[in-house]
Amino acid sequence: MSEKFLQGLDDEQRVAAQANRGPVAIIAGAGTGKTRTITSRIAFAISSGVTDPSHTLALTYTTRAAAELRLRLAMLGFTGVQAHTFHSAAWRQLQYFWSEAIGGKPFRILSNKAEIISSSLASVGRGNAPINFREISSEIEWAKGLEIAHEDYARIAQEKGRVPISGFSHQDFAQVYEVYENLKQENRQLDFEDILLLMVGLLEEQNSLVDRVRAQYRFFTVDEYQDISPLQQHLLNLWLGKRQEICVVGDPDQSIFSFSGSTNKYLLEFPKRFSSAQVFRLNQNYRSSSEIIHVANKVMERELFAVRGSNGIKVRLSHYKDEENEKSKIVEKIKLLIQSGIDSREIAILGRRNDYLHNFADILTSAGVPVNLVGPGQSQRAFFYDGKVKEAIRLLRGAAIAKDPDSANVDLSAQVIAVLSGLDWHPDRARGDDQRLRLLEFTYDFQERIPNANLRDLITEIDEREKSNIEPEALGVVLSSIHSAKGLEWKYVFMPFLREGVLPISHTLSSPELIEEELRLFYVGITRAKDSLQLSYSGSDSSQFLRLLPALDRD
Repeated sequence: MSEKFLQGLDDEQRVAAQANRGPVAIIAGAGTGKTRTITSRIAFAISSGVTDPSHTLALTYTTRAAAELRLRLAMLGFTGVQAHTFHSAAWRQLQYFWSEAIGGKPFRILSNKAEIISSSLASVGRGNAPINFREISSEIEWAKGLEIAHEDYARIAQEKGRVPISGFSHQDFAQVYEVYENLKQENRQLDFEDILLLMVGLLEEQNSLVDRVRAQYRFFTVDEYQDISPLQQHLLNLWLGKRQEICVVGDPDQSIFSFSGSTNKYLLEFPKRFSSAQVFRLNQNYRSSSEIIHVANKVMERELFAVRGSNGIKVRLSHYKDEENEKSKIVEKIKLLIQSGIDSREIAILGRRNDYLHNFADILTSAGVPVNLVGPGQSQRAFFYDGKVKEAIRLLRGAAIAKDPDSANVDLSAQVIAVLSGLDWHPDRARGDDQRLRLLEFTYDFQERIPNANLRDLITEIDEREKSNIEPEALGVVLSSIHSAKGLEWKYVFMPFLREGVLPISHTLSSPELIEEELRLFYVGITRAKDSLQLSYSGSDSSQFLRLLPALDRD
């Protein structure tokens, strides 16, 4: 019975998935099938009687990754497994214990720090100065990720050689940080970092709570462990106690979030903490062509093996006389790809700086190319709040409950179209901005991934996505920072502006440690590409990272 959950795994994945007793560390290179491996490991452990769904907790870095893991486990028949981000898991526990441990109603969670930051700046006389709110927000996240209180910030930031925010001394920021904390408390608000801090405090102070949590969750899996913060590790330690049923998964070469306090040291030092730890390595890349993997291996001195082999498309490095020429040539190439029949969603431009991405968005839009800007700072699309989408989902839910026996052998997307025809709607007559087209496109993708899925499965996935605020992918060429691209992939990837001061970014040039992280960021960008990778720069000051590349085709 258990053996069926290991089918389709390669030898490396299979050995790791069979190790269903902890502690286990899986060092998973880019594109090596880590999600499949940990899904199989959890399923194998449950079916072998090592754990059960109600006692299993999987922690991921993003809500999208959590949703993917839940979906895969559900398709294997395990619907009770909890798969969440650290923040989501902690918030669920915090809400459950709030009235008992704190009293009253839970505080409201801030979706954006900007308003409180603005009020804090005004309180300290900095309200009229030009301010980068994202910088201040990131610095707050860094401090809290290291559990640094406002009264200790200036001293610790100086000790760690933290570069001050532009226009602020460490003491200036500490003052803003203090006011920010006080305002939140007065308004009964929490930011995302507070969720973890408060949960840590409750578990440390109230033994009865920690005992109940440990009784509930006994089998842990932690994905993207190379990007865990000291605060997250502190909470994980409290959840785990002295037990060793833990599997961590990650790649130290893809650790790229030190600016928010994350570090790969916990992954690297895992065997030291757990002397009995089993360590497995996944090195077979299923994502990218051998040409792309050859480049990636040169950059990080890795030994990933490209299972796909060659696809005949060479990695190209282009040099242009200036930025305007670079942007126009890339737009021309993208237009030709779309004209040749390539789905715009399979094309991505990955950049180090968001201002360049917005500039590309303007140029592409003017050229009639649809775009999809993703990542922090982008406005939330109102897919789940669209009235027509709500009505469509309501009808689909009713059809799923009705279980029409005649629909058993009908294609899922055809069923969706048939249900929506009750609204006098058909995709052939729909406007391009009709969000129901996006719902149908999501159905096509869902059906491709889960061939035997029915309407009930589709509605369950839609409901999970709505709860986690994960909208179906929008049509358009993806414009993303490399940080936000982590964990994603596209057939055609463009990485422009590979110059000193851009990648690596200027403020890292004097720090060997930060330069190493910028190199890892470059590696992450490269390994997002499946079929085609086009690197480019303009002018004479090319990135130092380009010197690490093998000989490439140039234009």
